[in-house]
Amino acid sequence: MKATREFVLREIAGEHILIPVGETAQKLHGMLNLSESGLLLWNTLQEERTEEELVEALLVEYEVDRATADVRAFIGQMEKAGMLLCGEEKE
Repeated sequence: MKATREFVLREIAGEHILIPVGETAQKLHGMLNLSESGLLLWNTLQEERTEEELVEALLVEYEVDRATADVRAFIGQMEKAGMLLCGEEKE
């Protein structure tokens, strides 16, 4: 999986914000605030990654259970918001 280009990351007042652009901006009215682990995952997803690679990226910073839970929750939120390209959709 890989992050879609329909969002841009900005740092505003010390917060990491994903801002929808293009057609996504018309569908999703608002911005998404990323936690520190969410920021790490988003940055990692700029390249094609597997769920296991995302977990490994978090293991550098967090313990196993939290890392696995964070990755699954983050992927679920991104899929729901249309922020991931999977399979044949990849850019």
